[in-house]
Amino acid sequence: MMGYTGMDDNIKGADEIDIVYSALDEIMTDAVHQNWQYSLDNDLNFRDACLVNAINKVYNHYKISGISA
Repeated sequence: MMGYTGMDDNIKGADEIDIVYSALDEIMTDAVHQNWQYSLDNDLNFRDACLVNAINKVYNHYKISGISA
């Protein structure tokens, strides 16, 4: 192809593990930001905010799924 040389044979795409780690990094970063914001909005320390936020997520999922506690 035009513009490509033999040196381009050494170029490779991302491995599967690189893609997994990239997605995991994004998920974990978003979770930390969400919990940090929750702690600021509700005047909680970060540990308590994570716990309360997690419990609320489980509760909302149960409510949406029609599961009663």
